[in-house]
Amino acid sequence: MADQLIYLDNAATSWPKPDSVGEAMVHFLTHKGGNPGRGGHRLAREASQVLEEARTKLAKLVHAPCPQRMILSHGCTDALNLAIHGVLRADMRNRCDGTKPHVVTTAIEHNAVLRTLHCYATSDLITMTVVACDDQGYVHPEKLIEACTDCTVLMTLSHASNVLGTIQKIPETIKAVRAHNEDILIMVDAAQTAGHFPIDVQAWDIDLLPLAGHKGLRGPTGTGGLYVSPRAYPDECDKTRVFCQRRGGTGSMAPGLEMPTNLPDALEAGTSNAVGFAGLIAALDALTPEVHEHEMAMTEQVLNGLHALDAVTIYGLPTIEGRTPVVLFNIEGVHPREVMAKLDAEHGIAVRGGVHCAPLLHEAIGTRSDGGVRVSPGSGTTARQIEIFLDAIRAMCPQNV
Repeated sequence: MADQLIYLDNAATSWPKPDSVGEAMVHFLTHKGGNPGRGGHRLAREASQVLEEARTKLAKLVHAPCPQRMILSHGCTDALNLAIHGVLRADMRNRCDGTKPHVVTTAIEHNAVLRTLHCYATSDLITMTVVACDDQGYVHPEKLIEACTDCTVLMTLSHASNVLGTIQKIPETIKAVRAHNEDILIMVDAAQTAGHFPIDVQAWDIDLLPLAGHKGLRGPTGTGGLYVSPRAYPDECDKTRVFCQRRGGTGSMAPGLEMPTNLPDALEAGTSNAVGFAGLIAALDALTPEVHEHEMAMTEQVLNGLHALDAVTIYGLPTIEGRTPVVLFNIEGVHPREVMAKLDAEHGIAVRGGVHCAPLLHEAIGTRSDGGVRVSPGSGTTARQIEIFLDAIRAMCPQNV
């Protein structure tokens, strides 16, 4: 096995993190390690200030109208659950005509979305329509519009596929849907795009935007956020369309058994991962456009090298245009998990092999049973490392065995 690790699994979580991330977390634990919102002493106040700084920076990142509309979460899956449970529970509480809420989702979604919705659908609490994608991973707006009914309360759409890297045309899609129905809440999963591409929740008219802190933003695991629009949670709190599924202490309103009604406290309960958000602040401060440009250059090198191999099938888009720094491929006659294991054991190269938490997309592109090999360069990837990776793939191709 190679002495040095070549890490090409940044779509799962970015690594290595900027040095400042770990330093900020150590500094927090050493000097600011109180429980935010739980006490008036200095450590509690300083911990609260860290959370508010993280909230403000995340809100600015996605052009939220105010920081209070950015809910801090324990990751993107947590944010997705807050949104989906919140919208469906609110609609069920408010619906009095005996009908069931309807949700439009797509074949490109991550299991964090699909499994959550599936639980409601199999319990006969909602109806659900899954809109197919084409072989490049695009979901066409007209198909989403056709799937909507009078009972549709929520539409979910990943900004980019975690499997193929295909980026959806979110502004154009939302504009088309809004022309047919202004009231549907539209959730855009930004797990794979936050930190890679500009996002403007106001200009794009997004209602719910879950994001991950540990992927493109290069922060710690266990951090994330959920933007909530005025359409989803109006300032008139009695008309909210997002029910607080999670209950507990917030620190802002101790007396009484009801949750606060004002954002962000209405959707935040329990002790936040303040040490993680201290690290995320440092990651956000270190984020520059050059980081993504470098990742895409490394991705282009991967694509060019794989395209030259007859035994390799690349899925999705053929170039770096319209994709995140993610490539899915297979080698003829070699199981993707075998490719992953050999790269790890013999070359010290970390990739992901198999089905990548998006079963309907794998079904759509014909890799349902075995999945594929996913390679995702990061900020620390070098051109030499990509060549080592490509040499290892060439050696595994049938004609070279």
